Amino acid sequence: MSAVAVEYVFKSSAAGEGEVVVRAERAALFPETSSTAHHDETGHVAWQAMPVLCEFLLSSRGRQLLTSARVLELGAGIGIPGLLAGRVCTELIITDSNDAVVERLKRNVELNMGEMNCSGDAIRVENLVWGAGLFPSNLAHSVDIVLGSDVIYSASSAKSFLETAEAAMVQPGGIIVLAYIPRWPNVDRALYDSIAVMKLSAEVVPLCSFMSKKTSNGHALPKGTCLLLLRRMQDVDDPTEVCIDPPEITRRQYNDDVREVFDVCIEPGNITGDLCDRLLSGIDLDCEGKQQICLVIDATGPFSLTTGKARLLSEVFRVPPLINCTELKLKDCWLSDGWAILTPGLLDCANKLSRLIADGDEIGVTAAKEINKLLLHCSDLKFLGLLRNPLGNDGAIAITRGLSSCSMLNSLVLSHCRIGDAGTAAIARAFPPTLQELDLSNNEISAIGVADIANAIRDSVLSKLTILNLSGNDIGASGGAELGEVLGVCVPKLQQLDLRGCGMTSSGITWLSRAIPACEELRVLHLGSNGAGDEAMNELAPAISRCKNLKYLSLAMNSITGEGTWVLVEDLVNCLSITHIDMKGNSLGDDGAAAIADILAEVKTLEVVDLSNNEIGEEGAIAFAEEFEKPIMEEPFSWPRGLALLLENNPEIVGAARSRLEKAVEDKNPQIVIKVKLSSVTAMETGFGR
Repeated sequence: MSAVAVEYVFKSSAAGEGEVVVRAERAALFPETSSTAHHDETGHVAWQAMPVLCEFLLSSRGRQLLTSARVLELGAGIGIPGLLAGRVCTELIITDSNDAVVERLKRNVELNMGEMNCSGDAIRVENLVWGAGLFPSNLAHSVDIVLGSDVIYSASSAKSFLETAEAAMVQPGGIIVLAYIPRWPNVDRALYDSIAVMKLSAEVVPLCSFMSKKTSNGHALPKGTCLLLLRRMQDVDDPTEVCIDPPEITRRQYNDDVREVFDVCIEPGNITGDLCDRLLSGIDLDCEGKQQICLVIDATGPFSLTTGKARLLSEVFRVPPLINCTELKLKDCWLSDGWAILTPGLLDCANKLSRLIADGDEIGVTAAKEINKLLLHCSDLKFLGLLRNPLGNDGAIAITRGLSSCSMLNSLVLSHCRIGDAGTAAIARAFPPTLQELDLSNNEISAIGVADIANAIRDSVLSKLTILNLSGNDIGASGGAELGEVLGVCVPKLQQLDLRGCGMTSSGITWLSRAIPACEELRVLHLGSNGAGDEAMNELAPAISRCKNLKYLSLAMNSITGEGTWVLVEDLVNCLSITHIDMKGNSLGDDGAAAIADILAEVKTLEVVDLSNNEIGEEGAIAFAEEFEKPIMEEPFSWPRGLALLLENNPEIVGAARSRLEKAVEDKNPQIVIKVKLSSVTAMETGFGR
């Protein structure tokens, strides 16, 4: 694996120190594609949480912890935090579980030995596999500080990291310093649960106390990025959670000057007894209370809205300013049955709520019953979203009475909620006639459930529907047929239809296609990942040509070949509004590429054509090159907003054909912007991963 030498520069808050430079060797290219569960190579580069840990170690509090301490870094990778710690601590052990990474670590230690406070036997680099049962006895309870950054990347790694760190920490007094960036909610939950199971106290150090909220290359840190100090409960006198950052308050002024809205974003750490006072200090209330509050409670990361905080929050909804809350969103709060505590306070502002969203809140049947009580009082609710919650059929049934009472509801989003046919049937009977958006994506709905939705459509309950999303449900060909019978006749205003990953096959899409021409307002059509082949194009192509407003067509991840593509393009030229065509992941080959190239100039509205991963080779590349080489003879020019042609993951586009295509794009009339994206591999300049 090729390597590059880099310097990581940090600003130290210590008096008189200024910039601190750490020299290191890292891989020239990111090794994600070659890493596997059994052979992890991601330690050859630095990752996004590393600067967070380094900035803390350079702060006055970090240096105080490191002074005279024995330090262990787990999953060190190229070792930058450990190398910084070695400038202050008295003993340092830097570890990783990959032999090649350990060898690179040894070289990085040598590069920085002149700046180390510890030397000789006081600094070691070792191969260390995680797990309490695997921890070497000679290291047990021997270190004061355990460091980790971007080391928790799966649910199992949360447990094994903490077990290993706890086994290494002295008793009493050991501290784990963990820099964490959330990427997957299930991993956040695993870390939160592991901290509780191991009886550790978590102190959240506010990022603003030691660094800016942006990375060294100017990008904002992801929401939920945190620096945790973890101690054994018995070592902590007051195991209270420290507030992460102050509430974020943004003011929006409407043009009519009649009302103004304050967007308020808080985290669980913000929910304390003085929350109202802190909010009031940031909101200039008028005597008539016209201001509206849009509240977001974002617990992204290893945090939770506990029952105690839910009780506090319930009380503050009863008084200004939150009694004027018109929009409420809970994100990854894991409140679950704690809704029984929160709901009584919410009832005081329920008649003002226009939007209610609970995303990743672990809402089951019990919580759904509480939400049902709340919905009965939400007379002005226009948007209800319960995303990524284990509602199941029983939970869906539990909210139906409240749902049917929402006479102003425009949007209903119940995606990723494990709802099956029984739950769908109950919800279909409760649809308010005002509904314009229905999203039941990624549930467990079959053609039987679709039949209940179709019946609601026949009964004109969904006559105002403009957006329908049933993607990620295995509705099969029968489900496609059910929708084909009703959409064009009973949903005249439909603008977006998303049926990706529905297993409709060519037969289902054929049935569906018969309804498409009657959907005169249709603008977006997603039919990807349905196992459809060329035969589906015989009905779909002429149907699309009659959609005068269609802008976005996705047929990605199907089984369409060049033959089906020629059928499609013969009618596609008559679609005078199309801007995006997504056919990635099919089997178009050179013949299909030639078909698309043949009509490019005729479809003047095109902006993006995605043909990535389609077995296109040199002949296909030449077909596009020949099209771009043609002189522009007449106005209006094709592609007035520019054209992006995506040909990634077509590895046979090489050599002279690739060069000719690239040159044809460069030499095109300067009045027309064309971008062709081919596969390439480059190293990121910053040296930080995602």
